[in-house]
Amino acid sequence: MKKRLFILALMISFILPAYADTVFFMKPVTKEIEKSDANKIIKNLEANVKSKLNSVSYNDVSKSKLKKFGKCGMKPECWSENAGDEDFQYVLLSLISMNEDEEVTVRLVLINIEEEEVVDDESKTYDYADDATEKAIFAQIRKMSAFGDIKGGSKSKSSDKERKKRERELEEKRKEEERLAKEREKKQRLEEERRRREEEEEIARLERERARRESEKKKEQASKRQSLKDNAKKLEKARELVLEMCSEGKYNAAIKAIVKVSEIKCECEEDAKVLALKTQLLNFNKVREQILKGVEVKNSSLILDNIEAAKALDESIVDGGTEFSQKVDKYAATGWLARGKEMEKANKYVEANEAYEKCAEIDPDKTECSDWLNSKDKIVKAIYDKANVMKNFNPTKAKELLRSILKIVTAENEHYKKAEQDLQQLEY
Repeated sequence: MKKRLFILALMISFILPAYADTVFFMKPVTKEIEKSDANKIIKNLEANVKSKLNSVSYNDVSKSKLKKFGKCGMKPECWSENAGDEDFQYVLLSLISMNEDEEVTVRLVLINIEEEEVVDDESKTYDYADDATEKAIFAQIRKMSAFGDIKGGSKSKSSDKERKKRERELEEKRKEEERLAKEREKKQRLEEERRRREEEEEIARLERERARRESEKKKEQASKRQSLKDNAKKLEKARELVLEMCSEGKYNAAIKAIVKVSEIKCECEEDAKVLALKTQLLNFNKVREQILKGVEVKNSSLILDNIEAAKALDESIVDGGTEFSQKVDKYAATGWLARGKEMEKANKYVEANEAYEKCAEIDPDKTECSDWLNSKDKIVKAIYDKANVMKNFNPTKAKELLRSILKIVTAENEHYKKAEQDLQQLEY
């Protein structure tokens, strides 16, 4: 029974093809060795790989793949990334170099692509290049730990068919990937072209918008310049009308007009002129109203304290003054008349006399002032009688009244001498 099983197993081993892992034999690298010597060793190495291993040679792949694989060197992860879909599981790298003693070193590096690791890194040094025979190199290859996984020699037809089928599938897959890549590239190119057109259209739109805004801005600026120019003419004309109103004594109307006109701007010299006129008119009207109020209530201070300022402001508004300046003397005379009455009431006859004199000087037609001055004899008698009454109970006041008589009349007046004599008696 055991013998039959052994024979069956032996028959199966001959009938069925032996499948082994495939190794990719990368183009050998030479260093500091004569080309002829290197070629001999490479030939021996290739013969071993082809006959003893289940392999794919670097001569069997495209230049583009070979170039891509050449960048990986001894980096397992690079081989896994770039050859993971290939029909081989190992990569055999070889380096042939010669030292100064003409000794030749053959280094063999085996990389497991799936495991991403270097499984063998063996070097052997030969005394001479001729010593690196096919047999010697085979002995070196046999020492690799993974030799059992990759040995196999020439492949069976079924294995060859399977490889070719796999290669066809990989080629079809590559072509499909290229087709898809071209489609993606075309789609990307069309998308970029679309974005470019959209960007150009957006730039054109923004440029049109900028040009439109610029045009509107220029129109707005031109309109503003024209408006300011028109405003300058309006302000000049309005200022002339206001001055004309002032000349006619229409101060309230002039103030209302200048306040309203000052809201118009021309951004020119006329703005300052209108503002100055407005300020002058408001200040003038303030002091004018004080004067008119003083005339109404017969308050000398309201009139006399503001008369000079009002006259100066009036003359600064209109050369030579307005209607007010023509009446200012009558207002001043009224003020001095009121001052005279106030002083007379306070028994300050010297100040009253001075006020009536100024009143008559300014406005001779002011009869109240001239009548008072013309009736001094009667007034002085009344003052003297009042002083005479006060001699006994208020001598100080009596002396004050007597002194005022001496200041408002001359020595020719009969009461002057009486007042002088009484004053001497009171002082001694």
